[in-house]
Amino acid sequence: MTRKFKKIIITFFCFFLLLSEKIAGQQIDIHIGKRDSIQSTVLKENRKFIIHLPKEYDTSKKSYPVLYLLDGSEKWLLFNISLINYYFNEDIIIVSVENTNRDRDMMPISAPSYPVANPGADNFLSFIRDELMPFAEKGLRTNGQRMVSGKSLSGVFVLYALMKQPGLFDIYIANSVGWFTDMEYFFLPLVDKAFQNPENYKGKRIFFANSEIDSPDVLKSMETFSKKIADKLGKQVNYKYETYSKFGHVPYPAYYDAMKFVFENKKN
Repeated sequence: MTRKFKKIIITFFCFFLLLSEKIAGQQIDIHIGKRDSIQSTVLKENRKFIIHLPKEYDTSKKSYPVLYLLDGSEKWLLFNISLINYYFNEDIIIVSVENTNRDRDMMPISAPSYPVANPGADNFLSFIRDELMPFAEKGLRTNGQRMVSGKSLSGVFVLYALMKQPGLFDIYIANSVGWFTDMEYFFLPLVDKAFQNPENYKGKRIFFANSEIDSPDVLKSMETFSKKIADKLGKQVNYKYETYSKFGHVPYPAYYDAMKFVFENKKN
């Protein structure tokens, strides 16, 4: 690990410690984002989210891409703002979606390895597409580019969304992603069916990652998935899959590498 990379990790660690002390129980500063909510007809509940605007949004005439950030706590939003703004000097709109029933929303199925009461990933995907996006983006200067980022269980949702609604986002980021062996009956046919139409994936940018300590089932599933992308989609997509040996579940360096992958590709 290079000195620069160590510095990045230490900075993130200190950043989280600072957040734990400073923002617990306090309102979010206006520079961080604006809280809002929507009464979802699909989910039959009120869903809260935070919209972060670039610091020069009010004075510029630019249009911006939108990142939909799953598992959207205040700390997680601030982590992403810090990473994107200060390490990559990029300006994007972030819609940080808070959880209510995470298992229900992120999982499309229930299995012995991960039992879920009333899995509802299809409903959550419909909520994002039909309710959240039109509401959150109304009146904002967006450039039409949409990104989605998830981790662990919400990373599984990102993969599911890629299979079910490839046109919904332009960039898909998932950290600690994959499925267990007893879920193969569901995910493998889903992937095969989706990849029968490779034109649906043309120009997509996909960054998936895992830690080497993640379940062997999960790592195997991503090897299979990556091979299918290479065989079925080829150069239609810009795909990268990374594993990290010295970090635990949801390896944080993956977020630096994901943003580097995203923004370097944009410049190229």
